Order: sequence, then C-alpha cells, then structure tokens
Amino acid sequence: MSDASTIPIDQYRQTLAESVHFSNKTINSNIEKGGIRLAKSQALDLPYISARTLLADDITIPTDYQANAGKIPTMFKIIKAAMLDENLDGFEDDLKNIANILKQDIVTIFDNPYQSKLKHINIRMRQLLLPKEESYLSISPISAVGVNYWLTSEIERIKEVRQSDDKFHNITTAVFGIGGSNIQNVGSPIFIRTLQRPIYLTAPTANDTIRQAFSLYYKGLDYYIPNKLPKDKLVQPALLAWADLVNQGIATTEQDLNNQDWKNKGIEATSTNMDSREVEQQFLTHILRIVLAQGREAKNSLEQVADRLPNITKISNEAYDENTGEMVSKEMVALTPLQHPSVDLAIQGLIDPKLRDEGWMTAFAEHLAKSIVRQSYEVEGQSNPVTFVLEDSTIPFLARRIRGLLYDLQELAS
Repeated sequence: MSDASTIPIDQYRQTLAESVHFSNKTINSNIEKGGIRLAKSQALDLPYISARTLLADDITIPTDYQANAGKIPTMFKIIKAAMLDENLDGFEDDLKNIANILKQDIVTIFDNPYQSKLKHINIRMRQLLLPKEESYLSISPISAVGVNYWLTSEIERIKEVRQSDDKFHNITTAVFGIGGSNIQNVGSPIFIRTLQRPIYLTAPTANDTIRQAFSLYYKGLDYYIPNKLPKDKLVQPALLAWADLVNQGIATTEQDLNNQDWKNKGIEATSTNMDSREVEQQFLTHILRIVLAQGREAKNSLEQVADRLPNITKISNEAYDENTGEMVSKEMVALTPLQHPSVDLAIQGLIDPKLRDEGWMTAFAEHLAKSIVRQSYEVEGQSNPVTFVLEDSTIPFLARRIRGLLYDLQELAS
C-alpha cells in the first residue's frame, strides 16, 4: 500500500478546494502562497489563447497547489489524474476510488471563483503601474500553468502529425528558468516543466511599405521643394533678375495707392517682361513637375495596400468660428478612400487626381506657393552657389502663376 492511499479523502478534497489556476509561486518560489481560481462564469469568448478563453471552449484548465507542504505534491498526482480524466489502470484500487470521488467534486469546483492570500500583495511580485483617472492601478501578471500544460500537449500532437504531414511548421520552444533547484516548491513538476518551455516566437519584421502607406493616409504627403536648380548659364542671371523683380515689384505694388483696388480683389501684380516670364515659368514648372511626381508615388504606395486602409467616411472636428469667436463642431467627409477626411484638400488632390477640379487648383496653388517662399535656392554646379529668397508677400502672386500653369499645362496635373 502506497503512502498516497493512506491519506484521508478529506485532505484530498481540501487540497483540491484550495487549488488555483494562477499561483504567486510562479513569480518567486519564496513568495507567500496565494493565487486565483477562475469560475466558468468568467469565461471570455475572444480569438485568443488564455485561461478565460479556453474556458469558453469548455476546455478543462487544470489547477495546481499553492505551496509545497507535507504530502500535497503526492496528493496532487491523483487530483491531476482525476481532473484530466486520465487512465487510472496504473493506480492501486484505493487510489482509483479516491480519484473517482474527486471527479464528483471537480464537477462543481469551477462553479464559483476562488482566491487566497491576495489582500496584501507581496513586494516580490512584479507590478505594472497603469494610469487610471488621476491615480494608478497596480497589475501583477501571473501565468496559468494549466494553460502551458494544454499548449504543450497541443505542440506534442502537432509534432507527431508533422512526421507524416509536412504542411505543419515546426514550433520552436525556449528554456525558461523557473523553480530553482526544487521545482516542487513552485507547483507540480509536470505542470512547471511545461512552464519552463514557452513557445519561442521571433519578433515581427517591419513592413516599410505598409507603415509609409498608413502615414500617408492619416497625415497626407509632406512633399519637398527642390532647392537646387539645374545649371544653365543663360537661365541663371535671368532667374536672379526675376526673383529680385518679384520681391521688389510686389513691395512697390503693395505701397502704390493706385493699385489698392487690385490688391483688395486679391490680385498681386508686378511689372514683368517676356524674359522674366519665361524664366519664371521654367522655375515654377521645374518645381511643379517634381511635386506632382511625389503625388503619383504616394498614390501608388497607398493603392498597394488599399485593402488594409481604414474605411473612415466622415469625422467630427472642433474648429474655431471667427464670426462667433467660439469652437464649433465641424463634420469632415472623406473625398477619397486613399486619404483620411482630415487631410488638407490640396494634399488629397495631389495624391488622387480625381479631385483636381478648380477648387483644388486654387487650394493647391496657394499651398505650393507658401511652401516655395522663404526657401533658399541655388544653381547646381557653381563653386560659389548663387542663392535667392522669395518673400512672404509674393505668395498670392506665385499662387496665381501656379494656378495658371495648372490650367495651361493640363498634362502636369493628370
């Protein structure tokens, strides 16, 4: 007769009643015993693997003892066999009878949740402080050894099937030191050994294409303006003369009382000639071609992952009303599935040509003009680059010129 058969059935029942899914000892074997046992009512129907989600699938998650004391490890061999409905042929008749009695208790043990020794958390427990309102919530993550046992059983089954069916990939496991020199101090050896062999997963690799596309979707395109212009001995002096003419001409026009009617109508004009208009067109067309090309590249990037982009059709946004001086709610509707509704119209049309109507041309021309001004430009290939800057006052003038180019050179905007 074994020692296990001489233990009173009440001690088995008491050990079963105090068993837990989550034990403090899995964090540190020197921590005071304690833990939590889940009830069936705490099952969670979600597509993840955890103690609660497995309960939702009517899978029995075995519990374990809280601490290695007396004959508890010995008793738990019988409790485990009863809980997992294992074959009892290898046990003595007295132990078979004990297991069958325990099976009746196991039917009701998961009807109510149970916890022990958790009123005060041991300082050796790991803690995560999560912000909650104006304070913090302390969380101590604990593994459920029964889940590890179930996972290991599934891994072993897959390894067996893989010998005859190579469509199953090999599952790599790691080695996790836990339990010290005597793993019985943490829990049943058969459970703790599965806790020592977690599944090893490599970190996901970054997908720059998707990351860039999502950035374009939510933020739009932050296009760049080329500041280096092609070397051209004939264009260079005319370009410098044009920049000087525009800066000075706009300033003169703004101060000329005779031109106030033009200014009030948004017409910022300055005196030009054929040479200056030609070099102006070369300068703006060069920039326009490069910016529109960036729009085409952005559109290609978004279309590659169009099936993964969010489907956001409208949003409500707070905006300042200059008439009332108050913040008002403003609804923004998506103009294209390739862009978030909050993205500026000028950028949305730059990316999606379907939006390039007259309204877009006006918005984009002003947007581009603002980006062009106050940037230093230089001519390539010069040992001492010649630079020039366009002032803020030239924005309306440049916007009008850009809008004219979009009308005249339709192939640029297509």
